[in-house]
Amino acid sequence: LYASITAVYRLLPQLLEAYRSAYPAVQLELRTGAAEQAVELVQNAEIDLAVAALPDRQRSQLEFLPLTTTPLIFIAPKQDDLALPLTASGQLDLSRAPLVIPQLGLSRWRLEQWLKEQRIRPNITSEIAGNEAIIAMVRLGCGVGIVPQLVWERSPFRTEVRVLENAPELDPYVVGLCTSRRNLQRSSVQAFWQLAENQVGKGRQD
Repeated sequence: LYASITAVYRLLPQLLEAYRSAYPAVQLELRTGAAEQAVELVQNAEIDLAVAALPDRQRSQLEFLPLTTTPLIFIAPKQDDLALPLTASGQLDLSRAPLVIPQLGLSRWRLEQWLKEQRIRPNITSEIAGNEAIIAMVRLGCGVGIVPQLVWERSPFRTEVRVLENAPELDPYVVGLCTSRRNLQRSSVQAFWQLAENQVGKGRQD
């Protein structure tokens, strides 16, 4: 199982506890890392299951189970040391603001699509692997970052960065489990998937 640190803290505790209780003989291996690598690891058969952002385009031979939805937000250092350029309408000017963005992944793709539609050439100062690391770099004053709100809420640096209200609105993240159709035929993977489906169904009823 592969997940980001945020997913381990926020999305997996109850699911892992339920799985261990129901199937104590199954050995679980949990790997953590950058969320944007999750889908690729499943596709390359390096991981059985991953917590990942649902891609905008369905990939063949992969299955996704949505668990939660989280907005994409722009953040800046808490202090006003970083002067943020604004447009005439008072919006964040992404053609001049220094940007700290993911090296890969859905949030980068969505940001690039928005910039392309607006015909904006961005000022990218840093490309970082991992949303948690983006928040750390923003805290240090390296620029404006874009991260899922769910990551910001769990960050130890949450109080040292601020959410920008005058920034573009991008489509939210849908976060869930990802596996291959082949893996889903395996009893251990299928059992984990079914427990997750039950938790999602219970959450909707609550």
